[in-house]
Amino acid sequence: MIFSLIKEEFNRPVAKIRDGHTQIFLEARVALCGPSSVDLLAGDKSVDEIRLCNVDSPFLLIGQAGIGSQDFGIELTLRFSDGAAASISEQGLSLCGSPPKEGTDVFMTCSQSNKTTGIASIRTDDIEIDLETWRTIEALAAKTYVPSSDLSRAKGAGAGLIDNN
Repeated sequence: MIFSLIKEEFNRPVAKIRDGHTQIFLEARVALCGPSSVDLLAGDKSVDEIRLCNVDSPFLLIGQAGIGSQDFGIELTLRFSDGAAASISEQGLSLCGSPPKEGTDVFMTCSQSNKTTGIASIRTDDIEIDLETWRTIEALAAKTYVPSSDLSRAKGAGAGLIDNN
């Protein structure tokens, strides 16, 4: 029962509105809207601000912004409607005010680009990987494979009689 409720909640679409250069997500579930918000600010020059309404997990959003800040080399500022503010950059996290609470609205902006990469250099399309790097990736992936044997299957590896079990 619990899992079906969680699944229903995650599959419910998030309403979004565009207001000029601001992208607004209504009833924002951070697990779904957080990464998209960071990507939009980093890669879409037509978006200056993201507004997430009634955020379910403000601290998770701060963590996602931290990952985005590192990945894209940008500084992100989060202003919470309950008075808190956070700034995340390569220098770390600065949190001002009381810890943000569930249900707050969040205004997120990309306030500064990294001087070495610049926000304009962020790619939003396909990337090319040289053959040597690809072979290294394949070798690392191969270390995660489970041998196909009766012993490994007895311990739970692989599919059962059908692929769904």
